[in-house]
Amino acid sequence: GRMVNLSLLILLCASFLCDFVAWASFSVGSRSLRSYNQRIKVPIGLAGSTSTASPEDPSPKVKQDELIRELSSKFSYDGRMGQVEGSMEEEEEYRCGFVSLIGAPNMGKSTLLNAILGEDLCVATARPQTTRHAILGVLTSPTCQLCFTDTPGVIATPAYKLQEGMMEAVQGAVRSADVLLVVTDPYATPIPSDALFARVRQSFQPTIVVINKVDLAKDPSSSAPAAPFKEGGDKQKEQSSGKSFSVAEMVDMWRQLIPGAIAIIPACASKGSEDPGVTALRTLLQGGPDVPAALRDLGRPIPGMFLPEVQFPSNEDARRLIPESPPLYDEDTLTDRSERFFASEIIRAALFRKLGKELPYCCDVRIEEFKEPKEGQTDQTIRIRATIYVERDSQKGIVVGKGGLMVKDVGSDARVQLKDFFQSKVHLTLNVSVDKNWRKDENKLKAYGYMKK
Repeated sequence: GRMVNLSLLILLCASFLCDFVAWASFSVGSRSLRSYNQRIKVPIGLAGSTSTASPEDPSPKVKQDELIRELSSKFSYDGRMGQVEGSMEEEEEYRCGFVSLIGAPNMGKSTLLNAILGEDLCVATARPQTTRHAILGVLTSPTCQLCFTDTPGVIATPAYKLQEGMMEAVQGAVRSADVLLVVTDPYATPIPSDALFARVRQSFQPTIVVINKVDLAKDPSSSAPAAPFKEGGDKQKEQSSGKSFSVAEMVDMWRQLIPGAIAIIPACASKGSEDPGVTALRTLLQGGPDVPAALRDLGRPIPGMFLPEVQFPSNEDARRLIPESPPLYDEDTLTDRSERFFASEIIRAALFRKLGKELPYCCDVRIEEFKEPKEGQTDQTIRIRATIYVERDSQKGIVVGKGGLMVKDVGSDARVQLKDFFQSKVHLTLNVSVDKNWRKDENKLKAYGYMKK
């Protein structure tokens, strides 16, 4: 009898200790010793009793079973602890990083970013050098947040201060990137700046090459000779033949130019977010849900698309591209730019569509007033007043047009785009003014956000 009581006492102490640790660690309820005694009345009463059993009192064997059941319930905390540890591990595995798009002007970087995001965030035109600022676009999923930076097209030799500021934005995006997306086209257009291209080639950052506009690629069955391939590095020069390469030729060229590229992906961003190349790129950067399947949808792999020892990057390979980190932005954040900024960009894009080849590059748009309707107001029209700045009086006359027809045409074009972007009626007022040589004035460029202060 004493042995039974001693065994029960040991088990009781273990039960008490387990319960106390669980209570202290997780604060599950308010467990005092008193409430503990109330929950395990029989074992506590047994601790000071003898082995003599009365008819009303259950046998020690029954009490021992009850105690074992009680102990089993205590050890259910291990399950809870496992769940907490599991959730902590999942939280630690969340990934967040910066992906910078770089390339020559007019490669379709803005169109590609819009397709990846599934949103028309960046202004895109058929004209080169439309993008002047580095623009953030955020894509958030349950396991990953990708912070993309759309950059101005790379210029080998900036001609004025504005272009210097634009190239500063590119260099900053390259420095801060966790992954670099080098965007090119079927004409083998390289990065014009030898110094920047050399930096990309020597970078430790994972690099992915995107061959955009593959709908313009040469038919592999064509007998037309391809333009001669010019090596990269210090002797890198732009193609001038105007002849396109096949996708296979392009993959081979870029594998030589950037041997360490994680992947070389053909895409047609103008087809939108469902383009197989865009989908494969998005899936690769997000690390799932099925990277090999998304890459197989591109068709039979072309030699050189992936690193020599890799047939298809796995989900694990892809997840290593973006570092483990908590998200930097709220899950519904698309960009850090203001509505005023996008209004000015949309109006500037209208200038590119309506004016001659050179004049839009002399123009800047500044929003003087941006009024949103108040909640509950009957008229839900957004009212925007903007000024188009040019460098010379002669340019002002062209932008205004005869009888004001040109600026009215620009306003009509911009109004349609603004309405689509803001999903609201827009009342737009445009003025034209002269700000002499603003592109060459460093102080003005700093004030307008083109250069760092």
